[in-house]
Amino acid sequence: MTEADSPGADSTGLRPRRRWAKGQPRPKYLRPEDIDQMMVMFVALMSEVSALRDRLDTHEAVAELGGTATSAAIEAYELTPERHLARAATRTAMLKRVLRAITEEREAALEKTK
Repeated sequence: MTEADSPGADSTGLRPRRRWAKGQPRPKYLRPEDIDQMMVMFVALMSEVSALRDRLDTHEAVAELGGTATSAAIEAYELTPERHLARAATRTAMLKRVLRAITEEREAALEKTK
């Protein structure tokens, strides 16, 4: 049997090249039931990052007021309405960026059902 006679050969007599790596298939580390646990951990981590950003923003606000960023000064700082709105906007933007893949997939699925 020549290469031209082999299954999958085209008019030139050559078989198309494989377009994937040889060897074992990619390993799967997570079972479907593990995905929920990963999401819980992921959301907890996002809330920690958000809290750290708020804390950093408080440090910056205290510094802008000319104070020293001591624990007492940080705890005594009162959030202004403007800064509260800015934090909410920053938090919303972070959630949109981080959860973009999930929300886009969900929106696409909703569009298909319409």
